[in-house]
Amino acid sequence: MKQRGFNLIELMIGMVIGLFIMAGVINLFISNRQTFQSNQGIFQIQESMRMAFEILSRDLRHTGFTPCGNNGNRVANVLNPMPANGNLLTWVGGLRGADGDTAITPVVTGTGTGQRVAGTSAVLVQGVEGSDRTVQMHTTTGTPRFTLFPDASTNFAAGDILMVCDTQQATIFQTSQVTANEIRYVINGGFTPGNCQVALGALGGCAATPSYLAFNPNANITRFMSAIWYVGNNGRPEDGGRSLFRARVNNNGQVITEEIVAGVSNLNLSYHRGNTTTWDSANTIETANAWNGVNALRLQMTLISAEKNVSTDRSINDGRLQRSFTQIIALRNRI
Repeated sequence: MKQRGFNLIELMIGMVIGLFIMAGVINLFISNRQTFQSNQGIFQIQESMRMAFEILSRDLRHTGFTPCGNNGNRVANVLNPMPANGNLLTWVGGLRGADGDTAITPVVTGTGTGQRVAGTSAVLVQGVEGSDRTVQMHTTTGTPRFTLFPDASTNFAAGDILMVCDTQQATIFQTSQVTANEIRYVINGGFTPGNCQVALGALGGCAATPSYLAFNPNANITRFMSAIWYVGNNGRPEDGGRSLFRARVNNNGQVITEEIVAGVSNLNLSYHRGNTTTWDSANTIETANAWNGVNALRLQMTLISAEKNVSTDRSINDGRLQRSFTQIIALRNRI
């Protein structure tokens, strides 16, 4: 039997069919890859959202909190003034917000890495953090010091900025020397900012006439927390360019800027007061001098994916996915 191969027409038909099959396989591959990248982008946004809300909410819930339950209404501050640090080392009642058009020192608004993005909200949160220790005795003569009950070792260190409180009031001061069960403090003390005086009773701060106060036994001492939260430039265009930042002061008086969560592109805050039914801007609260009446915050946060070209609209943010989330945070010690 005589054998014969494919003719030209049969070869062309076979090639066309093969091209159709290859095109289908390629389209399926591209579609699966696009779906995978989109799912990865959504997962990253959701994880970043969870972390951002969790960490920020933790600070906000402790706004103005002192372990002694006086809600921060009577707080003295004997730290030396440091204008360059803005409100970070000045007790402002626990909470101050700034709308997108309002400055909040010492955070700088600009395009540099770590600088605040113009048009985004920021908030200053103050309170205490970490575990507290109980005072056995407060000595105000000689070298002033707090003697703690020897029930556990302290994690405090020389130069730490602490808050001591009892039912009378609370006072913010800086340590000069710390041993296992003793905390000493002096004027200045070799650290920045240092104390302007050792009379801890002056609610006016560095008053011309010192007001000495001996805290009662069983007073509490805790590390003072003061931080500004804002959206800033992270210097990484390939990662979306923006992150959630926190600015705080270390025990050398220097402002530390920390990147907390990448991919946060916008933050808008509004505030609720107990005697209203509305959510107000920071400017409205400031004009009314009503920060002490704020009992909840509404956070509206926008996040973008690090992965590019995964959105159907590729003309925005290099095709990154974008999602906005809203959460209400109650200030637990003001409810």
